[in-house]
Amino acid sequence: MRSIGLFGGSFNPAHGGHLHVARAGLRQLQLDEIWWLVSPQNPLKPEQPSWESRAETVRNLRLPSNMRVSDVELRYETQYTIDLLTALKTSQRDKRFVFMMGADNLLQLPKWRDWQGIMESVPIAVIARPGSPIRARLGQAARQYRHARIGEDQAHTLKDKAGPAWTYLTLPLDKRSSSAIRASR
Repeated sequence: MRSIGLFGGSFNPAHGGHLHVARAGLRQLQLDEIWWLVSPQNPLKPEQPSWESRAETVRNLRLPSNMRVSDVELRYETQYTIDLLTALKTSQRDKRFVFMMGADNLLQLPKWRDWQGIMESVPIAVIARPGSPIRARLGQAARQYRHARIGEDQAHTLKDKAGPAWTYLTLPLDKRSSSAIRASR
């Protein structure tokens, strides 16, 4: 059974910091591949440039063969993460999924639709981001699911677990950000 890292985001634009996180996720989680899930429109953000233009910024990173841009959210017509995870678990029973998110997203997770359902549906890898490591680990989601946290030294076992299960990866931090890239234009 193949293990897939679901690496979602607006990717407005995608940059080397994202690729750094995806590569580290592959390595530390020992996943078979990463699907880059370019959000059609994040409901918590203002309107984004077109899906295709943002997906192109991911493709421009020259992804290795075990990473690909996925249009699964477009094909399944899902807007919310919980709906996508439910659809994938139903339609792709031959795969094991690990949802990957930045620590900033763990902090804001309680604002997401059915966030507890997300935590309970698939294992989650939270990746440290500059400015949020401590706050994220003290946030509501981390506190409420502290019993389901797996130590970083056991992150490679996450793909074999059912939700709720999560780990926090403290990779070397990469300060690049999409917001800073947009601001410099």
